[in-house]
Amino acid sequence: MKELLEHIIKSIVNYPDDVSIEERESVDFPGLTILTIDVNENDKGVIIGRKGRTINSIRDIITISAIRGNKRVRVILKDDKVEHRSEQEEDMLRDEI
Repeated sequence: MKELLEHIIKSIVNYPDDVSIEERESVDFPGLTILTIDVNENDKGVIIGRKGRTINSIRDIITISAIRGNKRVRVILKDDKVEHRSEQEEDMLRDEI
């Protein structure tokens, strides 16, 4: 899944060499893989898209791929406001389960 996500992201950004994907297992939710996207600051708008449509579509593709592999995954765009985003993401994760 990490390779698929990296291919999608590098295909749509202006600075593909700055793309990095971090894969880690969730501490709070066993069996959940968290993929964190880190891109050039200028590409964040491209990844998010208008009204979040692009990032939501990317998440849908990765989720479908994970379901086919009988896995659970969460895609997160790395943000400068890590503390604020972590709480919000944890709330979203709890809602999913």
